[in-house]
Amino acid sequence: MAIKAILFDKDGTLIDVTGTWVPTYREMLLELFGADAERVEGLLIAAGYEPAKGGFRAGSTLAGGTTRELIDIWWPGLDAEAILEKLHLLDVEYRDLAVKHLKALMPLEPILASLRKAHYRLGVATNDTQASAARHLRELGAAHMFDMILGADIVTSPKPAGQMVRTFALAMGVAPGEVAMVGDNPHDMVEARNGGAGLAIGVLSGNSSCGDLEHLADHVIASIGHLEALLQELG
Repeated sequence: MAIKAILFDKDGTLIDVTGTWVPTYREMLLELFGADAERVEGLLIAAGYEPAKGGFRAGSTLAGGTTRELIDIWWPGLDAEAILEKLHLLDVEYRDLAVKHLKALMPLEPILASLRKAHYRLGVATNDTQASAARHLRELGAAHMFDMILGADIVTSPKPAGQMVRTFALAMGVAPGEVAMVGDNPHDMVEARNGGAGLAIGVLSGNSSCGDLEHLADHVIASIGHLEALLQELG
């Protein structure tokens, strides 16, 4: 089945996950936990930060989890009301902090424009919130390139359940098998499988090594800069 639409992960695929989120989370946690650097380091490590490489462990909560999952790690045992307060704190009150540190992995518009010219429908599927993802992509001058931006807060089951692939396919008027899912984490590849995507394409521009992805992906490429050439090669 021919690929007609491409669904991108955001962090580590379009955005420099280490350069953007390591300083963002560190600054946020230092504010929330009273500038206790040792405690903050421990909280980051518990959620998937690896000090030796200065980035996030492939498949960890920080690499691709939801805000709700981070809350369970950083504030365990909260009741439902307190969880809602923390969700608002992280997703709304601290939303702009990531913009301060935001970095694209590469110039996005030329790559996306070329894919659109080749008649692919384009979307983003992230376990960040939809508002945050849209803001990041607007700041990078790329939001207008996408037909749809899916956040964890607008689906009942975020990645890797497969719902984002199916939701995107339905909205684009294509079959799930006509969608290529592109991402830097194992859960992106599992999202592709669970959603019935035609291709699962791993990129090495984020948290994962080839060894983390190759057993789950149909193809592994260095970055989205190599995506169009791969699709042309596959026909």
